[in-house]
Amino acid sequence: MPSEGQLRQLWNLSDNVLYPEAVTFLRRLVNEQGCATLPASQVTGLLNIANASIYSELVRFIRHQQERNWPESKKDIKIFYAELEKWLTTFRNRRLRDEFHLGRGNQEVDELMALLAREFIQHLVAENGVLAVRRASARVQPRVQKR
Repeated sequence: MPSEGQLRQLWNLSDNVLYPEAVTFLRRLVNEQGCATLPASQVTGLLNIANASIYSELVRFIRHQQERNWPESKKDIKIFYAELEKWLTTFRNRRLRDEFHLGRGNQEVDELMALLAREFIQHLVAENGVLAVRRASARVQPRVQKR
């Protein structure tokens, strides 16, 4: 279990690093790469597995979603999970070591990664909702103006 100091550090990271990184991550996919926002079913599944608090289960879910044979109309989901796996791997290999001064491959690392991933995913879900509403509003706006 993380210490009180590690939890304070995690919450600080969540507010000051993970939130802006989640916004940048999702906006890059949606605005620069032209991906659609995640559908509600994917958001719900990802959030549920992230809340399970076992990091290996989260990684397994992400890989499963990435390796699925998605139809062309849902290829953006595959791209999202591929990018999410890259982000988590980079975070685990570099930032966890630098921020928490931990090595690789022990239970403490997995516990912290589960918490950090949950925080990041919660920020992703929130930004996904914001972007989905903006896109829906942009589609409705021209129709309203035509009337």
